[in-house]
Formats: sequence, C-alpha cells, structure tokens
Amino acid sequence: MKLIDTKGRQYDPDSGAAALGLKNSNAFLNTINPGNAVNGILLFDVPKNFRIKAIELHDSPFSGGVTVALNN
Repeated sequence: MKLIDTKGRQYDPDSGAAALGLKNSNAFLNTINPGNAVNGILLFDVPKNFRIKAIELHDSPFSGGVTVALNN
C-alpha cells in the first residue's frame, strides 16, 4: 500500500510503528487469497502539510495494484 500526495510523492506504511504501537496489528503478515479478506490498520508517517491525492492498494507485495483517487 502507498499514499500519494498532490505532488506525486509516495509514502509507504510504517509497519514497525504499527507492530509496536497497535494491538493485533499483524494484518500485513497474512496472505490474502481470492475470496478472503484481511482487516488491519496501516500507519503512515507523513509531513505536517501532507495533502492526499490517492492511495495505491495491493493484494500482495508483487501485484501491480490499483490506484484510487481521493478527495481532500
């Protein structure tokens, strides 16, 4: 997963912060097979003036993913 800001910069989730700071935040360790779902919380470390443009979603680390435009 990635957050994309209005300047086109990409931000990866901070899995270390999630693992240390959130109870039951190990969703990133689960395999998501067709028909399955995984719930979890992703934490991103972004600058104070961050303006989101889109999020890039993946079903695995090797997938091409899909970009979803977001309004801010």
